[in-house]
Amino acid sequence: MKKILTLVTIILISCQPKNREAIYLIEGEAQGSTYHIKYISDTKEDLKPSIDSILRVIDLSLSTYLPASAITKINEGDSTVVVDNHFRTVFEASQQIWRESGGLFDPTVGVLVNAWGFGKKKIEESDLPTDETLEKLKQYVGFDKVQLTDDNHIRKKDSHILFDFNAIAQGYTSDVVAAYLNTKGIKNYIVEIAGEMFLRGKNVVDNKPWTIGVENPIKPLDDKELIATIQFSDKGLATSGNYRKVWVDSNGRKYVHSINPITGKSTPSDVLSATVVAPTTMYADGYATMFMVMGLEKSKMFLEKHPDMAVLLVYSNDKNEELIFKTKSFEKLIVY
Repeated sequence: MKKILTLVTIILISCQPKNREAIYLIEGEAQGSTYHIKYISDTKEDLKPSIDSILRVIDLSLSTYLPASAITKINEGDSTVVVDNHFRTVFEASQQIWRESGGLFDPTVGVLVNAWGFGKKKIEESDLPTDETLEKLKQYVGFDKVQLTDDNHIRKKDSHILFDFNAIAQGYTSDVVAAYLNTKGIKNYIVEIAGEMFLRGKNVVDNKPWTIGVENPIKPLDDKELIATIQFSDKGLATSGNYRKVWVDSNGRKYVHSINPITGKSTPSDVLSATVVAPTTMYADGYATMFMVMGLEKSKMFLEKHPDMAVLLVYSNDKNEELIFKTKSFEKLIVY
């Protein structure tokens, strides 16, 4: 699974532990990106092999980049595949967000992802889909055209329908790794996978809350600038953005990975990035993607009906000025 690495910085400064507990760090590659896990424990048990095993199992369920994964086989038309609980959890959460978004969040967007060159195969400018092509492809998009049966089989109305859970799977993976740390009796940690993270407890070594910096999506990687610094615990955070995974044609038109499944278009909305804090990273991930496709005004309308959601949107106006919208719930998390 590949997705843009979100612009979130973990701010963590620690001194030497004053007791047996210490901060441990596990790092590695996962799902087309990297992962970083900080946790506090009084044991030196090596957790990396188990965590890497968890990541492999999820990839074998949900990664469109693995030929042997369940999702790849389903996309290729194998109706005999029995999906696991990872697939079912992500499928059902996606179905909920699909309904709430009026179809603007839709993991059956795979044929459009491929058509615009954001799948495994890149395309040339001459291969860009025409409006006529998009109209044909849209018949293979729609979460109402797929079903997950009670015996864990996928039924598709058309074999051309392709799943792509990249907009939610990495957030889900962070939740799964967090749940594993809970089973090990670890109560204070930050799990971050491709920028999507779940936090629990605090930095008890230094007696400080975990502090997260949200970066300005417009600034280049070598010139980081924080637009908000927040503190929270026992929640997930995800950021989606069209600031890096984008390509421009010879006429200066931009094409972004946040594709509108209703229009089939790959043109960017006025929302440049969306940061969401939610009870799980999976839902934070899915909603962040949803806001990117919705655009500012529809996002504001949605958030008026969901006042408890903690959301920060970076957007541009008609003067191409960079502006910020924050919900009251998000403002409560800001420390500076």
